[in-house]
Formats: sequence, C-alpha cells, structure tokens
Amino acid sequence: MILILSTPNDDDTNLVMEHLAILGEKFIRINDLDLFNGNTRMHYEQSSKPRLFVENIHFGKIDLSDIKCVWYRKFGFFDKFKQKLAGETNVEMLEYLKAEYTAALDIFFEFLKEKKWLNHYLSVKRLNKIGALVASQKIGLKTPETYITNSNSLLDFEKPYITKSIKDGTIINASDKTFFFMTKEVKAKTMDRYENFFPSLFQEKIDKEYELRVFHLNGKNYPMAIFSQRDSQTGVDYRHYNYSKPNRMISYALPEEVDKKIGRLMKNLGLDTGSLDIIKGMDGEYYFLEINPSGQFRMTSLPCNYNLHYEVARSLKKMNT
Repeated sequence: MILILSTPNDDDTNLVMEHLAILGEKFIRINDLDLFNGNTRMHYEQSSKPRLFVENIHFGKIDLSDIKCVWYRKFGFFDKFKQKLAGETNVEMLEYLKAEYTAALDIFFEFLKEKKWLNHYLSVKRLNKIGALVASQKIGLKTPETYITNSNSLLDFEKPYITKSIKDGTIINASDKTFFFMTKEVKAKTMDRYENFFPSLFQEKIDKEYELRVFHLNGKNYPMAIFSQRDSQTGVDYRHYNYSKPNRMISYALPEEVDKKIGRLMKNLGLDTGSLDIIKGMDGEYYFLEINPSGQFRMTSLPCNYNLHYEVARSLKKMNT
C-alpha cells in the first residue's frame, strides 16, 4: 500500500491520486492539518509491539505497518494549523504548540523510516538554500555571489543585488495588511537608511535572458523556460504573477552537461523529486538558484505537456510492487 503525506488543497496530490486510481494501486492520503481538526484520527499503542493506526471516512482504519512505500509530498506546515489558533498572541504558547505539533507528526516518521520513500523525509529536512548552493558549486554548477549579513557595510552597492528569505518565502497577513516575502531587488538608496538589520540573504542580480524551472524525478529532468524578463512586474521574480498578461512558458532542452550536473546534484542531496530554479544569463551561463523539494509541478507539466502527475504515479506504482 502507498501512503501519501500531504497537506489540504494540494492539487498536485489530487492529480497523482487520480492516476494511481486508474493504475489500480491501493493508497491512502494523510493531510497534516486533518490530524488536528479530527478528520483523520491517529492512535498510538505502546505494547509489546508498538503500533500506530490512522483512520478516516475515506480509507477506514489502517495499521501503518501495512504501508510499503511513502510519497513525502508536503507535510507538517504549522501555519495551516496556526489558523485554528486565531487570536492567540502569546509567543511562548505558540512555540509550545508548534513543538507539540511537530513531535506528533514525527511519530509518523518513526514508524515509516524503514519504508521505501519518494523523497525521504530526512533529506528534505536537511535541505537548505546555502547547503544546496555549496553542493551545486562542488559539482561545477555556477551560482550567483551570495551573502548572509546583518550589516550593509559588508556589501558593495556599486553592483545590483536581490534579497530573499534565507529559508522559504511566504505570505503573511497581519491585521489588514498582506506582506509578500519573495525575491526583491535591493536599492542602494534604501539600504543607506539601515546600518544594521536582521540577518538577511543577498545575492548578486544576474542579467538574465530567461528563467528555467526544472522538475526532477528519479534521475530525469523536465525543464521549462519562463520568459519573465519581458515584463517589469515579473522581471526579478516570476512569482509576482501578471495574471492579465502571463509570462510565456515553453518546454526546453538543457545542455547535456547541465542536465547531468543537475542529476548529480539531486543524487548528492538525496532527493528523488524537486523543482529547481535556474537563470540563463545574458552571458550565456546557467546559474543555479535553489531547490524546492515540495514545489508544485503542475505549472511545469501543463504548459510543456510533460504529464508529470502520471510519471509520479508510475514511479509510486513501481515502488509498491
């Protein structure tokens, strides 16, 4: 049996499940949030043989020892659980609840650690932006000059920089305001106002020809070119979507050398799947930026006709034999 660890409202999970059903595979899905709103019940027994059961209206009661392989899609997003705590402002209480939330989810990993995994949870947990940049440099992929600092005196603002989250970008709603933590260009005039600040990531701004989004699955790359530089709204980060005039996105053929290096990078990081962001510079070079092991891949599959949801389902079917 296949276990999918996911989160509510993830369409990529839904589409892969449709293909698994067509392929005749037996599978169950556990959403992180459903464990805390009661939609999925968990029951741990400490006896001569510890056991963990899960149960909901869709698949009944399942002993996790019956699971053969696991797809670690998305699992453990505290922000979704935190929405249930609207009005709670005590930081210590939120930190405590987050620790309890994480510990409860870790029980699943303890019972599943010896199973076959499509993206092992330990590889995903160990991944960080700087580690991925270091690993990419070791195999010969170019990267932008990168700095993490809390002082503008350590940066040379004669050249352009971008800034982005050290971990993951996000969107935060505070009162009646919404804050988007995505990639932004840094202006010297802005930084002149600040001598010291919270530790932040800065990267040289690459003069790009276009962006590449590459979905990797079990050693094979599925690249897509995004012509984001043709629109000032998306020029720095294509995720600042222009819905009235979307970027052109097409399938792409990577140079063989770059294709092989991406495969080596993913293998070295222990990742079976992931979405990689790469820039094709005006200087003709390919610059690796980052990897999202749980990035949505519908955006790559549909414009390029890659049928990636079927390919993921087929990989899970093979693991389940």
